[in-house]
Amino acid sequence: MLESPTPTGASAAAENPASASTPAGPPPGLRERKKQQTRLRIIEVGLNLCDTQGFDATTVEQIANAADVSPRTINRYFDSKEDIVLGPIRDFSIAVAEALRGLPITGNELASLREAFLRVIDKAALAPTEAPVSFQQFQQMQRILRSSQAVSARSLEHADRQNTAIAEVLAERLGTEPDALPVRLILGVWQLVGHLGMERSDALFDDDLTAAAAAGRQTFVSTFDEFMRVCCVGLTTENG
Repeated sequence: MLESPTPTGASAAAENPASASTPAGPPPGLRERKKQQTRLRIIEVGLNLCDTQGFDATTVEQIANAADVSPRTINRYFDSKEDIVLGPIRDFSIAVAEALRGLPITGNELASLREAFLRVIDKAALAPTEAPVSFQQFQQMQRILRSSQAVSARSLEHADRQNTAIAEVLAERLGTEPDALPVRLILGVWQLVGHLGMERSDALFDDDLTAAAAAGRQTFVSTFDEFMRVCCVGLTTENG
């Protein structure tokens, strides 16, 4: 799955998932738009270089040069090279949080989170220019995750941090706090299902983006449904 402690270090000022999950307010000013454009350009260039020539073979200086910024600028936005590659996770999670906020409350927040995720992944595949993360970037990030132990470890280390926006919306819907046990359980299960689903899908990397998106979607759905069958139905029957 597109995969958090509070942001620390140089990237804290450039990243604020919590505030991004609040209802829409006035449009950002010119300065904020330029900062976001710079951040997205660094991520795009970083993904392209690390996917093409390998994560370990790519330096921050190369990314800075290709993005037409200084290494110091990159350090203001990201704490590490790993965080550049994992940058799309934050944007994707914010989009999932907003999709979740728009869904009716049914009493099954895990199922609602599944629906919100599928809506965002479908948009990434069908309307990439309107989506927070294109499916191609998702593919690039997953390839790098599989090939780099450092990036994979970083993604697990900051899994909760990257999903702050989703935790806040779940808390709103449950009438509790983002660090409450029900929120952490729901988010933890969702993260695990997504991680296992993406691990199973080699078709995710098909050059045909439409086919790859469909395969990734189906793998996630089947993994989620298998989790529900194995882990939930039996308990319901026994306790019923």
